[in-house]
Amino acid sequence: MQDMHCLRKARQAATQSGASILEAMTVPPAATDPELQRELASIHRSDLTLVCSPLELSLLQSRYCIPSNKLCNAPFFTEAHSDPQHESRRTHFMTIGNWKHPPNRDGVQWLCQSLWPAIRRQLPHAELHIYGAHMSGAAQQHHKPAAGVYVKGFAASLDIMQQYRVCLAPLRYGAGLKGKIIDSWAHGLPVCTTPIGAEGMFPATSQTPEGFPDTQTYRSPGSFLQLWFEAAAHQQLQGQYETWGGLWTSDNADAFVQDAVRMYRAEEDWHTWQQRGFELLRKLYNKEARLRIVKVIFG
Repeated sequence: MQDMHCLRKARQAATQSGASILEAMTVPPAATDPELQRELASIHRSDLTLVCSPLELSLLQSRYCIPSNKLCNAPFFTEAHSDPQHESRRTHFMTIGNWKHPPNRDGVQWLCQSLWPAIRRQLPHAELHIYGAHMSGAAQQHHKPAAGVYVKGFAASLDIMQQYRVCLAPLRYGAGLKGKIIDSWAHGLPVCTTPIGAEGMFPATSQTPEGFPDTQTYRSPGSFLQLWFEAAAHQQLQGQYETWGGLWTSDNADAFVQDAVRMYRAEEDWHTWQQRGFELLRKLYNKEARLRIVKVIFG
């Protein structure tokens, strides 16, 4: 399960109705949502479901009462690039994502319309390079060299990430783990994102949030998810803000711009964010360690 489609689509609908990033994160799928029913039915019909996000695995157990022996956390399996480019040789911002994926399209539109003009005013020589598959047609409207925006399209190799200083992942909604963030860390590239972008990408979110009350206490799915995600966010914040591979707490345009500019200008902190990205790859997404877990489960 790359992500819970029903959760992503519920957040998308909330965002398009005017909800903030943090508000959208607490919006549950409706109990009558056919997408939710199909996903739960698929899990029940299967002997084992590999779930990418530890947060969603915990949610499936806590909210939807899926037995733990039917679920296995199987996130990305990766390793760091052997020789990342030195910080002094890196310039400009980049963002990447399949254009057919709605959260990516929305993020690029928000970036180009609301965020980049403000970033560019503070960093007039910086450029934004946009990569992604299927970026024909409407995507080309964002190609504006005079404003420092270049639509590059499909990236034949992710090694292009090594030439950039900061990866921007301005996601307003979504679900699952974000491959663009893991790929950035693997190439020594710090990431500026939102709480939805960083969701589930912390050691502390590998289980149900500590101190979360008995699930049977809450009959309203809305109140349940709000409490659940508040507990997860609180746990995520405990000692995690300074141990991530970039900045992730900005939940509005002004905060995102401030974080992006700070990251671009940073020197000592930039190296710290790069090393934290490598550390999280080793801790959370180590290829060999994760494969051993899956092999044990499959016997």
